[in-house]
Amino acid sequence: MNINKIKNDLLPIKGNRRSKFFRELKSYVYVYCEITDDNKRLPIYIGKGKSDRFFSHLNNLEDDSSRKNKKIIELIKEKRLGIDILAYGLDDKTALSVESACIDLMGIGNLANIVRGHGDNIKRVSLKELTSLVTKQTIKVKREHRGVSILINRDYKPTFGDLEIFEITRGIWTKKMVTLSKDAIYAYATFKGVVKEVYEIHSWVPAGTQEYFTRNLTPERLSKARWEFVGRKAPEKIRSIYVGNIIERKRSYGDPFIKVGFE
Repeated sequence: MNINKIKNDLLPIKGNRRSKFFRELKSYVYVYCEITDDNKRLPIYIGKGKSDRFFSHLNNLEDDSSRKNKKIIELIKEKRLGIDILAYGLDDKTALSVESACIDLMGIGNLANIVRGHGDNIKRVSLKELTSLVTKQTIKVKREHRGVSILINRDYKPTFGDLEIFEITRGIWTKKMVTLSKDAIYAYATFKGVVKEVYEIHSWVPAGTQEYFTRNLTPERLSKARWEFVGRKAPEKIRSIYVGNIIERKRSYGDPFIKVGFE
């Protein structure tokens, strides 16, 4: 088991960017997650720390008498281990309070309430995404990957899996979206600037043509927004470039969508 490779996969930054990331984190609260088949991230362990403290549990996995170690080893072998940051930019006392509150809530399965918090630095986010947010590193969408960045800030929750993210991204939209996306190949589900998922756009159809399993479409909403796209996840070679990163885009001027990769 190559622990250094696992760490690099979870936190793929080096040098000055890595140093800046740890400085900006200050004290933080983290959670080890089990990633399910539909990409939901279920908490298995919560802790607090500074610098790369979140990696400390990967350093002594040879002790198989620990239930935590057994679970981590199992998830590593199945490539289902994730590490999320619940809150950062804290002082030690506040970090301890947040950690204690989260652990208390674990028993009733209501972590979503506490991790959403009241600010951008108290928002559950994966390590890879947080490196982009903290270091402000952006990437340019290639012309062959041109598409539309769809802002899902209003509806997205950190507990969402594949289906929930897809359903808040594919619909429902006004005619302006369809016009804007005429030559778009991909749809980039974007939350707080970070790409959560990338989808191939096959076609646009009237809203409600496809069934929704995780959201309700009210008559009032349907009267204003009448379109949705048919699509699926983009190939892995595309997703690996953009998911978890911030893509360069112009101002949307209030619209929840904007073209990317057309320049």
